[in-house]
Amino acid sequence: MPDISRYVIAVLLPDRVGALRDVTAVIVELQGNIAGIRQSVVDGYFSLIFTSAHPAGVTDEAIYHALAARLEPAAAIVVRACQALSQPPCARGARYVAMTCGPDRPGTIHAISAFFVEHGINIEDWQVENEGAEVIYTAQVVLPAAADFRAVQEAFRARMAVRDLSASICHENIFRATNEVGPIKHLLGK
Repeated sequence: MPDISRYVIAVLLPDRVGALRDVTAVIVELQGNIAGIRQSVVDGYFSLIFTSAHPAGVTDEAIYHALAARLEPAAAIVVRACQALSQPPCARGARYVAMTCGPDRPGTIHAISAFFVEHGINIEDWQVENEGAEVIYTAQVVLPAAADFRAVQEAFRARMAVRDLSASICHENIFRATNEVGPIKHLLGK
């Protein structure tokens, strides 16, 4: 197997049609293969983070300059060598979906994330949606294997109630079964 170099790459630019195509074209031209990827648009900004593997001769500088040449000047680009991790950076456990809903107030995201830190909970994905006067915060989180789910759930509800937020945490399979349309056996991957 030939030597490969792995990189983690982030791109931020004003949203437009074709942004993902333009980024991935550069990776293909540099003989890269994209592994993990997350792309979203937030308040009109295209945001992308991904990892890619390239032949060993392809450097982080080469990737950066190729992306900068293809994208508009307003693009922010970061390319870093991706080191193999000897152990997972965060404790492993089951995935849950945490949802809070209530008025938009300064400090809410900090309060939610601080609660998670206090309980050793890692946030893997986060989304905020404005629904009129209400804001819905949705996070995919990983509870440590040793965590007492019921105690965490009760503490989360109580802490968020102080901020006038309704809050819940449920296992990702329960969330999927109650929020996606389709036979449950397909939702659970069986």
